Amino acid sequence: MMNASMNRITTKGIFSFFLLLMMFVLALVTSTAKAASLSNIQVSNSPSQAQVTLTFVDGKPDYSYFPLHSPERLVIDVQQRGEIIGLPLKLAKGDLVKQVRASQAPDSQHKRIVLELAQAAKTKATVQQVSGQYQVIFTLSTGKGQASSSFNNTVMPTQSAVTPSTRNSQPAQPAQEKSLKMNAPATAPAAVPVSTTPTKTLPKGTKQVVIAIDAGHGGKDPGAIGKNGYKEKDVTLSVARKLYQKLDADPMFKPVMTRDGDYFISVSGRSDVARKKGANMLVSIHADSAPNSSARGASVWVLSNRRANSELGSWLEQREKQSELLGGAGDALSGADPYLSQAVLDLQFGHSQRVGYDVAVHVIQQLRKIGNIHKKTPEHASLGVLRSPDIPSILVETGFISNTSEEQLLKSNDYQEKVADGIHQGLRQYFLANPLQAAPK
Repeated sequence: MMNASMNRITTKGIFSFFLLLMMFVLALVTSTAKAASLSNIQVSNSPSQAQVTLTFVDGKPDYSYFPLHSPERLVIDVQQRGEIIGLPLKLAKGDLVKQVRASQAPDSQHKRIVLELAQAAKTKATVQQVSGQYQVIFTLSTGKGQASSSFNNTVMPTQSAVTPSTRNSQPAQPAQEKSLKMNAPATAPAAVPVSTTPTKTLPKGTKQVVIAIDAGHGGKDPGAIGKNGYKEKDVTLSVARKLYQKLDADPMFKPVMTRDGDYFISVSGRSDVARKKGANMLVSIHADSAPNSSARGASVWVLSNRRANSELGSWLEQREKQSELLGGAGDALSGADPYLSQAVLDLQFGHSQRVGYDVAVHVIQQLRKIGNIHKKTPEHASLGVLRSPDIPSILVETGFISNTSEEQLLKSNDYQEKVADGIHQGLRQYFLANPLQAAPK
């Protein structure tokens, strides 16, 4: 029956089919070619505050950013095939942003811009649409000095130009303009005033919560791979960086990353990194996979009692592990009754498990607001990254990359932002109710 039907297809029909196929491919190429393109960078600078505005044409931009320390930098990745001409650009001495330069991009579809900073600064990014163009506005503030609603000497940028400006009490003087040409036509955007918020402080008697953010997999370990080729390691790093940005902007938290690039780190090494950085909590980010392609939704996992007991026994056998765990108290316990050592470690591990479970409950409550949930309560597992029960830990499965529709969702910048925000709000809810107490002076 099938052969008879195929024999009836005429040469004209075959030609029409291939013509439609070519038109479809051409449409895809055209839509890709019209992806948002960076056309202009404007810098407004001062010693304690700065604003960097990236202007894009031909659509909404795809971007991400994260800070690096020692020295202080802000790294911005934008989807951009064409080269950015005119970098590096050195700015006035004494201001927050010292230099704008290019760096090695994570892949061929992106370009990386690095802002070299004079000192550590909090960063907030906003997107707005002006005259059919999109502007991504990065507002940086050290939290020092008087907040200002605008910068003096902010000059309307010329076509494809970076315009540095200074802030002082003298009358505005013309700012020197330096050309930074892109590969796309540029239209001068309107000058955007800098908006700052009052510096927030922690409640008296409390201290910052150090959150270790663990982007699962990486480097030679891609993790699960979706049917369309999207890798788990890319999902996890993107969400981790977004979570870092949100926690870094929140005075309650001090985020640290177990990895901040596409490289491999062993499962056992991740909790060791968290401990060395003094983490009070570890959040490991993953994407789920299942043989059943219809499986979907996020879930949160915590350490199982069986794994905790196994780890406890292992740590009791290693004197250096006891000392590392209890900040030196293990040295005092090493010569004591072994039952005393076990009792002390039991208390610490029990506390960590309770904290991990309670945080997981709060995170699930937030994730339910943004999409499907695979498990409505925290699940217990013996997953390797949760192997250190001395540090409260959760593992967040952001969705099923094996589900084609959820794979597309996991690639979405908007969904990644929502997941990162859900984790942030879950952490915030728990630690608002259970703040870390600062040591008495």
